[in-house]
Amino acid sequence: MTVFTRLIGKGGCARLYALIVVDNPSPMLDKPFHYSIPEKLRDEIKTGCRVVVPFGLSNKPVEGCVIGMSEECPDHVDKIKPVLRRVGDGPALSEELIMLAEWMRDEYLCTWQEALGCVMPAATRQSIDAAKPGKYRLWVRPVAAAKGAIPGNAVRMRAVMDYFEETALSEACCGTLMDETGCSMQTLRALEKKGLVEVFDKRVMRSPEMPTGLVRDNVEQLTPSQREALNAIRTMHRQGRREILVHGVTGSGKTEIYLRLIGDALEEGKQAIVLVPEISLTPQMVEWYYKRFGSRAAVIHSRLSDGERYDQWEGIKRGDYDVAIGARSAVFAPFDNLGLIIIDEEHEHTYKSEGSPRYVTHAVARKRCEFYDALLVLGSATPSIETYYRAGQGGAGLVRLTERVSGRTLPAVEIADMREELKDGNRSVFSRQLREGIEAVLQRGEQAVLFLNRRGYSTFVSCRNCGSVIKCKKCDISLTYHRGENFLVCHYCGYRKRLPKRCEVCGSDRIRHLGSGTEKLERVVKESFGDARVLRMDMDTTRGKGAHYSILKAFKDREANMLLGTQMIAKGLDFPGVTLVGVVLADFSLNLPDFSAAERTFQLLTQVSGRAGRGDRPGKVVIQTYNPGHYSIQAAKAHDFEGFYGQEIEVRKEFGYPPFERLINIIVSGEGRREVIEGARAMYNGLCDRLQGLKKKYEIYGPSQAMHSKIKNKYRWQVIVKAPDLDDEIKDAVREARMELLKGQSKGISIITDVDPVNLG
Repeated sequence: MTVFTRLIGKGGCARLYALIVVDNPSPMLDKPFHYSIPEKLRDEIKTGCRVVVPFGLSNKPVEGCVIGMSEECPDHVDKIKPVLRRVGDGPALSEELIMLAEWMRDEYLCTWQEALGCVMPAATRQSIDAAKPGKYRLWVRPVAAAKGAIPGNAVRMRAVMDYFEETALSEACCGTLMDETGCSMQTLRALEKKGLVEVFDKRVMRSPEMPTGLVRDNVEQLTPSQREALNAIRTMHRQGRREILVHGVTGSGKTEIYLRLIGDALEEGKQAIVLVPEISLTPQMVEWYYKRFGSRAAVIHSRLSDGERYDQWEGIKRGDYDVAIGARSAVFAPFDNLGLIIIDEEHEHTYKSEGSPRYVTHAVARKRCEFYDALLVLGSATPSIETYYRAGQGGAGLVRLTERVSGRTLPAVEIADMREELKDGNRSVFSRQLREGIEAVLQRGEQAVLFLNRRGYSTFVSCRNCGSVIKCKKCDISLTYHRGENFLVCHYCGYRKRLPKRCEVCGSDRIRHLGSGTEKLERVVKESFGDARVLRMDMDTTRGKGAHYSILKAFKDREANMLLGTQMIAKGLDFPGVTLVGVVLADFSLNLPDFSAAERTFQLLTQVSGRAGRGDRPGKVVIQTYNPGHYSIQAAKAHDFEGFYGQEIEVRKEFGYPPFERLINIIVSGEGRREVIEGARAMYNGLCDRLQGLKKKYEIYGPSQAMHSKIKNKYRWQVIVKAPDLDDEIKDAVREARMELLKGQSKGISIITDVDPVNLG
């Protein structure tokens, strides 16, 4: 039941009240508060507005969001405070997005403020008090053409007037004029004094720069397989199916099907959202959609400036855009007539939020589609176990694309057993197969992609004398050595320290760098292959704005013949020149202590393999591993999703993992180790007490130390709840036990509640 169905007025009170969630992070204040609406604000205060209200004993002005209106008299009506003022021009949130926030609060056990913070991102809240979106820039317009008034030696003045005459523009940005004519602001002001131009302020929308040159311009003709799949989706949708999984091998043309489905939605006067898992995929994807839909496409992702994100968000609300493309947060794009949501590479774990609320993007998208009776399309060459199982049980339609476009074949995959390489005396990072493959590609003038899912130079540094590993002082994590900076870096909290010359435990100078990251791989490639022109793509090389685009554009333009990187190069990228993919070490993800380790390994290997052979020449893949017999690696070699799924689903069923059981991972953290342990025990006992009388099946595990037992100076212990169905009784028990713990004597601890976790770290 939503806020709106609860607030039907009873007519017993003449006053109108606003239900407001204030901007306060405390879970103790996780409820809407009644505020009266002064007569002068009756026409201004609406559901979805941002407002300023007095709060607490001090009546400190704080901002909040109106989530509902009521004529029902609250208790202690004489103590009700008035709304002070509205923030911004109008409602910031639609009724649908407020209902979505309420559902998220119940589903993911978060607070009202956390849920509202998702549906209205911080960048939009910070800018909402501005009169209008955009920002002012100085512009110039000619008001007279009397060049005779310009002195003969005033070359820059004459150049400005000539520019307007030659371009026939009625106005131009000052910055553009300066670039094109070499004039200065002083020149423009001098022209203004002569009455030849007018310099004025103009509000300009901040739009992200659209990428170009990464994809082909032509609209592709559908293959028979694509046409069959598209018709099947359209038929299912007409028959009332609201969710469809498109299971298509890499290079099968799923993107073109998405583009046609978006066209269908726009023809019906509806809007569409397209989600991609990585920012690195956004440049190529944005260009695909921008070439097809032009200025009707908005872009939303975390690398935009606050101003750009705000203007894109406001442009969607005003109806300037019909399509939104972006990463996870774009699922909340404030369209009011959604017809389609597409989740590309739906298997990716990045669709699970890492901050509270820890929502699953699929579920949020499903909820939005329910509201608008819209279509949800999930696409992947390697669907998640949960999604494929759901389709098999009838929860979603299933459409298959089993062949690549233009008759291209899937790449041949070879397994390099690194145990045998070691036995034969090869201690290089490259197996003989991979080394020979790289040499052949370089000789033929083709391109190669090398995948290593670890950044940095060495993955850890240890003392050969005593065996101690240098760890982060804030986290229970080994530090990674970055040679270019000559620093040890923690990839969890960012802690940095210089590489010591002697062991801090025993004083030995026998410090050794072990393991390989992408930085080291780059150096080894350059030393080993004289013809290699290398680009590296990882978190270290893509920090700057536009860095993803610059690297991909350079590789597309053949400025480099080798691209190496982490998982951001493993999916979605389409470069016809790539004929070889090398997986330097497939075992990183396989050895994680997590129920989804085998699935993640199969997905990564299959996805990165799919980068090869997408042009006219066949592709080849070399996977290096110390565990060649594992079923995930063998299935990836054979491009056999069904075979992998068949084995993995049996493992999940036997041990009671998703999709057969749902999980809640409760992390208790704090700076005091004893307090954290006591808090985890109290959480466990509180859950046991509340769930003891339930007849339904459930299990509680813990309390135990989390896999990453200390992060950012906070110790971490966990309690796990597992049940076939996380109904209201179980969720209420978790919420009540958490609140009791926070209200009690456990000071200085925090509690993270992760519903449907993708890992148990």
